[in-house]
Order: sequence, then C-alpha cells, then structure tokens
Amino acid sequence: MYHNPYCSYCVKFIKEVAIDFKHDKVDLRIVVRNEEPFWFTMAINENRIKPIRGTPTFILWDGENEIARLVGYSSKESFYNRLNEILKWYEINTTYIRWNTN
Repeated sequence: MYHNPYCSYCVKFIKEVAIDFKHDKVDLRIVVRNEEPFWFTMAINENRIKPIRGTPTFILWDGENEIARLVGYSSKESFYNRLNEILKWYEINTTYIRWNTN
C-alpha cells in the first residue's frame, strides 16, 4: 500500500484493515509517501511500478513488477472483494499464459 499519513482514506484503511490484515495469497507492506525504500524508488524509475497518482494505492507486486493495482478505499468488505477479484483474474490469466506457451 502506498500511504500518505495525511490521507483520511489511508488512515481509515490502517484502522479497519491493516491492523489485522490476513490473506492467504498476499502480504501487506506499507510504503509511506516521502519515505519510500530504495527498491520502491528504483522500481518506479525503471517503470516496473506505474506512477502513483493518489492515495491509497495498493500495488500487487510479483517481486519484480507491478501486476495490478487498486486505487482508493471505502470499506473493509469492498477492499477484500476487489482484492480477491484481481487475484482471481491474475490466476486465470497466468494459468492461460502458461497453458498456451507449452
């Protein structure tokens, strides 16, 4: 999650979700605006992460590149629904790609 401490939606996410985030397929890492770690800055500079236009921005990362993102936050239920939809889409498409490249 790309987080701005002055963003009310970011603060709401931290209180409602981040405090006890649990998901069997992804980990939550919080990158604070103006305190970006070196790997994050390098990934943006190398276009492996698209530019961040607003907060909160949730980047799904495969260890090398951004694979998808969620922008904004409204509720815990909506967040998990959107996250699971993206993960399902990613699984279907990566399975399809693997299936068709053999």
